[in-house]
Amino acid sequence: MRGLRRLVLVALDRPRWQQVVACCVSLWALAWIVGQFVAPEHGPSALGVLGELAARFGLTGGGWAQRVAETWQHSGGGLAIFGGLLWAATTERGQLPALLGWVAVMLGAERLGYRPAMLVAVASMVGFVVLLWITAQISRRFLERTTLFPSDVVRAGVTAAALAAVVPLYAPMLFLSRLGSPYLTKGPRPVPAQRREEPGVAERENT
Repeated sequence: MRGLRRLVLVALDRPRWQQVVACCVSLWALAWIVGQFVAPEHGPSALGVLGELAARFGLTGGGWAQRVAETWQHSGGGLAIFGGLLWAATTERGQLPALLGWVAVMLGAERLGYRPAMLVAVASMVGFVVLLWITAQISRRFLERTTLFPSDVVRAGVTAAALAAVVPLYAPMLFLSRLGSPYLTKGPRPVPAQRREEPGVAERENT
């Protein structure tokens, strides 16, 4: 439970501009994923979902989503692989690759479809982590000094997978966090060391 709470806090800890981008990508990905479960046989495409969302806000562009979809359908499925590698590059301090990875996977799904695109992306991410793990095992045996350790590779891979998987849920989590923050009890902030030397601060801190 503590690990899940930490994951949520890390996912929500972003710069303000990235929060806006994350909300947009989250709503887009969540609507796309939900559409696949609501209508498995005729699930909406990612660009189709984006076009519907834009139409609801009055941003009609004369079928621009359909024209973009036709362009991506003629491209290869390498976007799904690229999206999986972006997921693998996600860290706690660098969560932007997870957002870009979801965009790449959704665009790659215009040709591959939902399930193949997701499987290719996950396979590329797992394959990259496994390749690094094997490299770490070899370097540890044959090199005297190495900066690549198997345990660190596994830890980084699990963190990247968790942060990438939580992207579609980012917007609901942010909404619930903002909704519940006024009702949470916050502990007193620690007094900085330089202020403790000021007269009267130490007495107030002890009382």
